[in-house]
Amino acid sequence: GFLLVGVFSAELMAPTSGPLSSEEAAQLRQEADKLLRAGNAHTAAERCSAGIRQLGLQMDGAVEQQVLVLRGRTIWEGHATQAAEAGTSRVHFVRLIDSPDFQVNKKDPKQASQPVEVPTDRQMSCEQMQTAQTGKLLNEQMELHMSRARCWLALGMAQRAVLDCNTAAAMCRLQAPPAPKRAPGFELTIPLLVLGFALALARQIVAGITFAIAAFAWDYIAGRRAKLASANGPLSQALALRGRAKLKQGLPGLAASEMRAAEDERGPLEEGRELVLLRRDLRQSKQSKDGSKTRRLEAEDLASRKESEALLPGNFLLSQEKELLPKSLTLSEKLAQEDSNADEKYQLGYMDYVGDGFQSM
Repeated sequence: GFLLVGVFSAELMAPTSGPLSSEEAAQLRQEADKLLRAGNAHTAAERCSAGIRQLGLQMDGAVEQQVLVLRGRTIWEGHATQAAEAGTSRVHFVRLIDSPDFQVNKKDPKQASQPVEVPTDRQMSCEQMQTAQTGKLLNEQMELHMSRARCWLALGMAQRAVLDCNTAAAMCRLQAPPAPKRAPGFELTIPLLVLGFALALARQIVAGITFAIAAFAWDYIAGRRAKLASANGPLSQALALRGRAKLKQGLPGLAASEMRAAEDERGPLEEGRELVLLRRDLRQSKQSKDGSKTRRLEAEDLASRKESEALLPGNFLLSQEKELLPKSLTLSEKLAQEDSNADEKYQLGYMDYVGDGFQSM
């Protein structure tokens, strides 16, 4: 397969020989969950990482492969085909499936700082891609990222937990059904209202009011059914877990935003465990002595970081971490850039308003 070119040989390590089935991936995840509950988060993360690496490189034999593509701090759905240059693939971008402001833009596209345009086809490094499976195997692939995110939290590595939640959320959106183009119940609500007004004008007041009430009742029922049909329980859990990770980083404003996004994605009668835990953690954060003040990002435990760096999380997560590193520019590089008239922009730093004040990101 084209994505196997140019990756580290250690990436090919896997818990079993040959391709992973959905049953084998589920068994691997369940073993990792048991290890995590037993307090062995490091070994649990190793199990999850082994499965993630294998599924992320596992081809289905097709010439064109469905992949997650990392572009800056955004994740796109794409189709990749083999390129002539080793370690690269030709990518056709399909749609954006995760970004720092994805939920805000989804609720109100007018609030987006700039319109999201689909990038043109281009040749990219395989390190910025991850194979996305289909069906049950995609769901197990997503669950492995969720399980590993919980391991990162237990190891004190909240940033890695956020990145795994980003990938899990992208996979949830990848398998979600498309949103309806028209408001639910539109075909029946409008005729009932028109008929009700016509009867009222014909002085059949009772009948007119009855039809108008029926129209609003049908619209409400149709809305509830549409909400249930479009509910994405796994996505709600991924967003809630990401909120817990951001709260661990000392960002209660962003954690609260993730909670609201998770509530929007859950079904009318659903209440996932991660959402319950996030609500509890937010309440405890507000009730704590310093809950009225936003804490700055806390330094992660160095011992846990050194131990966890021995893991092989996969090139996709490592590429995500690289995107978070600040870009620097020396004076000699700046002069060389001016001489060559290079059209590149370097962002030295920025601040985000997250609800409780400005936070350095």
